[in-house]
Amino acid sequence: MTSKYMAIAREIKKRIINQQYSTTEPLPDQFALADEFQTSRMTIQKAMRQLIIEGLIYTRQRQGTFVRKNFLQLTQGNLLGSDYLGATQSWGHLGKVSSRVIHFEIRFPTEKEQSSLLIDADAPVYDFIRLRLLNGEPVSLDATVMPASLVHGLNRSHLENSVFQYVQETLGLKIMGSYRVVRAIKPNELDQEHLECMSDDPILEVEQVIYLEDGTPLEYAHCHYRHDHGGVIIVNN
Repeated sequence: MTSKYMAIAREIKKRIINQQYSTTEPLPDQFALADEFQTSRMTIQKAMRQLIIEGLIYTRQRQGTFVRKNFLQLTQGNLLGSDYLGATQSWGHLGKVSSRVIHFEIRFPTEKEQSSLLIDADAPVYDFIRLRLLNGEPVSLDATVMPASLVHGLNRSHLENSVFQYVQETLGLKIMGSYRVVRAIKPNELDQEHLECMSDDPILEVEQVIYLEDGTPLEYAHCHYRHDHGGVIIVNN
């Protein structure tokens, strides 16, 4: 179970990425945040320390806590290793994020998918591939598997917009963490076609499992990023 201070830190991080906080004005003080999140100042202090460690914010003596002005520039074109917000929220500040559905079916899971999603062999899953574009340019090709019983009612509109938004706002599920393996691979035929790359171009593959707040796996995915997309930002605490 994720600790409360980490959940608060992640919520504040989402707000920073979505530019809900100005870089010229201090963040709400600890008393205001403690009241908003209905917790103690100590918990807020721990959440703020986490964000300082990650390089998102800094403090000025007697002036307050501020968002780093170059945070969005540092993360532009790069993937945050700890991020699980989805492309729409992660890249929205860089321009228009859109999705093109390449493949969709409902089927039974493979053994690897069963173990990754903690489901039985007879539990149907959504299997879909989406091309993610930023300002019309292909950035990633994502192959995703989700339990159909968990994400019921998924349709083309959700796939073309934000699946995570549907999961959180409509279904009321809370996304809380991820497990990721990052590796360099050569592109397959699908990558070459949709990411507009050559057979000898490197591809950054992120194999991931996204979890809900109770530890239930929400998705198992392989995301392929163009070699010129950027890198992965890793923060060591």
